[in-house]
Amino acid sequence: MKPNPLPPEHDAPASLDDVIRTNRDHTRLYLSTAAELAALRGAIPSQPIKGEIGDWCFITLLISETQERFLYLTGTNLADHSSCMTSKVTVINGHAAMTKSGSIYALAGDPSTAPDLPYICATLNLWGIGPRFGVPPYFF
Repeated sequence: MKPNPLPPEHDAPASLDDVIRTNRDHTRLYLSTAAELAALRGAIPSQPIKGEIGDWCFITLLISETQERFLYLTGTNLADHSSCMTSKVTVINGHAAMTKSGSIYALAGDPSTAPDLPYICATLNLWGIGPRFGVPPYFF
């Protein structure tokens, strides 16, 4: 599902860093680092794959006060060619990622460095955390 476009008076985010516009001293959003990804390396149970994700990347929402990191997988769901963003990723291996909800996603092709910013904004707003951080008002 594509998010609704922004009204003309709002600026679309230019980067992941630009998605967070207020309370920037409390949180950051960025492409996950190699060290963050390495910390989640592990075995993924053998169970059905929920989806195959292309043009994928892992992004991190860092809460500054607690140094808590939430890593998410975002990209294109190859089954319906729509943007997607998972719940918190808990385990990564070379070709798949498992989320906190237990869903497993296959990683297709090479990683991307250009995530769908409006979709990420809409997802953070849907989850209810967007307004706290001044995320541009994209909605589904």
